[in-house]
Amino acid sequence: MLVEARVLGRSRAVVEPHEFAYEPRERVPLRQLIADVVRGEVGSALDKVRLRKFLRVLAADHADQSGSDLDAAGGVDVDEVVRCALEGFAHGFYYVFIGEKQYEDLDQSVRIEGTTRMRFVRLVPLAD
Repeated sequence: MLVEARVLGRSRAVVEPHEFAYEPRERVPLRQLIADVVRGEVGSALDKVRLRKFLRVLAADHADQSGSDLDAAGGVDVDEVVRCALEGFAHGFYYVFIGEKQYEDLDQSVRIEGTTRMRFVRLVPLAD
């Protein structure tokens, strides 16, 4: 599957589409898919800059607080990042699109295939 991260209003992706190995045999809840993608991105990140950008879209508060942790030998607390990403979705900080369909509920069931494109789109609050 292809995974990308965008910020609404920017013409280019924050994290360009890249291959992410994920092929569940059955439908999965969106909650599990987001958690699996976050765990996979954090666990396999060779490019710390890309990981930091990805986390700013899904778990901005955590990425800002632990930016230096990405350079530390111990890495980041993956469970905390997953929690922040799920909480961010629940609060409407970003949207998830799979194919052309927007998913709005963490308990919605999702089917992923090898050619599926998953986009995380961060919303930017308007300034006063």
